[in-house]
Amino acid sequence: MQHLTSKTPAKCAICGDTESSPGTFPMVIGVGRVCMNCGMAKVRCEACGSDVKRLTSSKFQGRILCLNDHMKEVEKYKQHILKTFDEELEPASLIFDKARKEGPEGYTLLAVRRARNSTHVWEAEYEKTEIFLMRCS
Repeated sequence: MQHLTSKTPAKCAICGDTESSPGTFPMVIGVGRVCMNCGMAKVRCEACGSDVKRLTSSKFQGRILCLNDHMKEVEKYKQHILKTFDEELEPASLIFDKARKEGPEGYTLLAVRRARNSTHVWEAEYEKTEIFLMRCS
């Protein structure tokens, strides 16, 4: 959900109502601006089946998704992923093993390094395996 104001009164993408003053209808990703009545209506997530309010959902590639599943789907299209580990919670040797063994599926570990301006946080950088193989061949 995004609250971007428009200069002219918007119409609800679901029912067609016009907003009383510009910027009062929130934006739902993949749907458009919706009035509060339509925004509070329940919709079913097509990935996990949970019922959520339309305001806390999105329409991604034609599917209605809850925010949790929306983030998972968006993650699939990222080329690089950074995971952070805290050395105060686990030793560095364990962090290296964890970064190597517990990486995201479909990604290749590129590096494990100290996070910027940090003395105790490490970050593991992963790249989508297809892209990694393409660059390395």
